[in-house]
Amino acid sequence: MQIKLIDRENEGELLIIGRIDPNTVDETEKILIQMAERFNTIILNLYEMDYISSAGLKVLRDLNTILTRKGGMLKIKGTNKNVMEVFEMTGFAGTVTFI
Repeated sequence: MQIKLIDRENEGELLIIGRIDPNTVDETEKILIQMAERFNTIILNLYEMDYISSAGLKVLRDLNTILTRKGGMLKIKGTNKNVMEVFEMTGFAGTVTFI
């Protein structure tokens, strides 16, 4: 798993490449929390993310909560079919903005 940052002053776009699974979730959580401290709005570009586990989904839900509490927003773009199915089945799709 790799995460690349595109800095846009008040918002950051994070390109996530690979998988968020039990092997990568701790590192992913650490990076996303750091980004939530830096940006009010975060765009997750998931075009190259091919899998997310339930642990990874929890990290994204926590990120969304942190951003919402500080008046920010989590936006998601480029979600592939498999990841989107997970988002829809768990109800996560209804809690974030897709662009």
